[in-house]
Amino acid sequence: MPRPKIYDEALRERLLEVAVRIVATHGIDALTLRRVAAEAGTSTSAIYALFGGRDELVGDLFVAAYRSFGQDQSRTATRGKGGGSATALAALGVAYRDWALAHPHQYAVMFSGALGDFTLTPEQQRECGDTMSPLRTAVAAGLADGTLSGDDVDTIALSLWAIVHGLVSLELTANAELPPEVRRAAFDAAISALVRGWRG
Repeated sequence: MPRPKIYDEALRERLLEVAVRIVATHGIDALTLRRVAAEAGTSTSAIYALFGGRDELVGDLFVAAYRSFGQDQSRTATRGKGGGSATALAALGVAYRDWALAHPHQYAVMFSGALGDFTLTPEQQRECGDTMSPLRTAVAAGLADGTLSGDDVDTIALSLWAIVHGLVSLELTANAELPPEVRRAAFDAAISALVRGWRG
């Protein structure tokens, strides 16, 4: 009896990258296992072996995007320790923008509604939600040391996230043709004003 073919982590990552690009560019209906396999240079057998099927692939590509974003936010929060709460919050905002510009397909899958009515499992929803933890932790620290004031952790964190998200989304779409230095200067000015607005 022939031995089963082994598919490695590198192939899994390549399949996720292809799947994310297809969904972000063409929508969830364009995602077929045959198309993903062909564009990744492998077979549908690899997808079944590594993911289990189309639904599992869709769930994994969504969670993988959030996981990459969350890991980047956590690294930024770790590096920013010791610089003060206001500095830490500004750094998280900048990291949010930098990650989105470097991963536009993943960002689109996360926030554009590209998955349609696909439903994540409760565990997947929790993992995606956990990516807000570095921001909430930084806000809590700011409230504790008096750097921030005016409301509770959740309200301030949601306010910061919503405005940063809006700025980044506009930059990826409506403002994409502006010179990079203009876009960055506008973003930095907005983040600075936003953090000042919640100062204690």
